[in-house]
Amino acid sequence: MKRWLWYLLTFAVVIVLGLLAFGSFSPGYVLVYIGGYSFETSVVALLLAVVALMLLFKFVWWLLRTLNPLRLRNLRLLRRFIAPRDPVLASNQGVQELLLGNWQQAYRLLVESADKVQNPAFNYLAASLAAFQRGDQGNWSYCLDQAEKATPTLANGVRSLRAQLTAQSGDRKQALTMLHELQRSKPNQPWVLQQMADIYRAVGDWTSLEQMLPDLERYHAFSSGNLHALQDEVYQHQLQMAGNHGEASLKRYWNTVPKALRSHARITGAYIQQLLTVGNDGEAAALLEAFLKKQWSDDIVALVGQVNSGNPQQQLALLEGCLRQHPDNPVLLLTLGRVCLRHQLWGKARDYFEKGLGVATTAVHKARLSTELAKLYDQLGERDKAAQYHQQAVRLLEKVG
Repeated sequence: MKRWLWYLLTFAVVIVLGLLAFGSFSPGYVLVYIGGYSFETSVVALLLAVVALMLLFKFVWWLLRTLNPLRLRNLRLLRRFIAPRDPVLASNQGVQELLLGNWQQAYRLLVESADKVQNPAFNYLAASLAAFQRGDQGNWSYCLDQAEKATPTLANGVRSLRAQLTAQSGDRKQALTMLHELQRSKPNQPWVLQQMADIYRAVGDWTSLEQMLPDLERYHAFSSGNLHALQDEVYQHQLQMAGNHGEASLKRYWNTVPKALRSHARITGAYIQQLLTVGNDGEAAALLEAFLKKQWSDDIVALVGQVNSGNPQQQLALLEGCLRQHPDNPVLLLTLGRVCLRHQLWGKARDYFEKGLGVATTAVHKARLSTELAKLYDQLGERDKAAQYHQQAVRLLEKVG
């Protein structure tokens, strides 16, 4: 109750009591007749009774707020009963609660005011997100149903959101079915394509994902950087699967890879790795050499150290030619040292490893170089230095992880 009303009632009671005290005021009486029953009292008694009832109501209100027996935050239910909330304000408050992560309050405010606002679909869509965050699948599905009924023109968008929530709830198979239906009814929508790609990637269906790559690029479902990363991942897996079936299968599949993608370091690296796995070091070495003459890649350089080339001098010449352009590259120095080790060029190997250790800036590179130096000194019979570098490598690897 407003504070001024309390002041007014208190003032009236004080005036009446004052007049009565001095005997100059006749209070009169009040007669109430209801349904055959009558009740008579003086005006003063009625005023005092009203004030007493108001005080009692205020006390009960305070008691409810203090004890909160219904676990109602600030007695919202009672307040709503006494003073109904404006639906637009309630909707705005619901959105704010949603953005702040108060899922229960957001859901209640949005759903209760949905049918009282001009655009109920918006309320139901927002409420579905609040219900989803609470893990309440029944209610988020109900809200999406209501949103679609309220505004049928939003059907495709609502179904896209339903598929997303279904997938995130763990039912990827059902979500994929929904997305395929959407793809048939409204083809090649970027967000639908992206959701399908994410599900294929999550379940490891690389063949289906490979078939989608042209559409993902054509309809800009991913940013350029994310699309390149996805292409690399897909073809790396596919090349590995092809390599598992032998060299002939590997080469057949490599010929199907788009030429523009064969310049990607990771895709080329995956093919070279599989060539090494099937024992074709000669073609792997030729491909490495051709690639490094066109562009630089630390990943490709690292693979050189695994190739047992039939022409070690040519391999060293290629890498040392790269060293003129990348003199402080720790990956290149590590690879040069490994190639020298393979061909028993102990002194050159030691020089490259030590130079690499001097220029390396990451713990990972330093650990790898220290490990190689430990192996080299152990092979040369210098046990103390081997132990020193081995301990250094262990300390560095502990820092990494």
